[in-house]
Amino acid sequence: MRYVSLAFTGYRTEKLPPEPGAGKLKEMIAGIIRGEAERGVKYFMSGVCHGADLIAADAVLGLREELGIELWCAVPFLGHRDTIPRAELELYDRVLESADGSIVLCKRRPDPSEFGRLYNERNRFMVQRCDGLIAICPGHDIQPGGTKNTVEMARHAGKNVIFVL
Repeated sequence: MRYVSLAFTGYRTEKLPPEPGAGKLKEMIAGIIRGEAERGVKYFMSGVCHGADLIAADAVLGLREELGIELWCAVPFLGHRDTIPRAELELYDRVLESADGSIVLCKRRPDPSEFGRLYNERNRFMVQRCDGLIAICPGHDIQPGGTKNTVEMARHAGKNVIFVL
């Protein structure tokens, strides 16, 4: 099957293992992006949460001109920026400003009690619109949470999942 679009899912900063480190992880993701682009993937989608989502989005931006690929962002709700740790705000802003396109799925500022549901809706949105998934987590032992749920959604939909880590 020929893929033209892939979405990213992965752990947030606090769940990412300390090794290989963010720089090395970005290189690993870039290698996968390069390989998939050479096989015809043109569109990559990020949910722009802190951690793996932003690292992957940054890797796409770094390869965009060379490979002719595009980055699209699915922001779960208005005010999502307020959930990003200060250390990653500059990257978050740069990713959204540089992306080829973005969509805010919930056009209002939700109560924090709604965040889980809205993240899940964002994940479903991405899985429904991609041909496959790049999961930035170990494939053999995924921690419970949004990444695991997204991988399960993609598998249930019959989509290929590529694991990094």
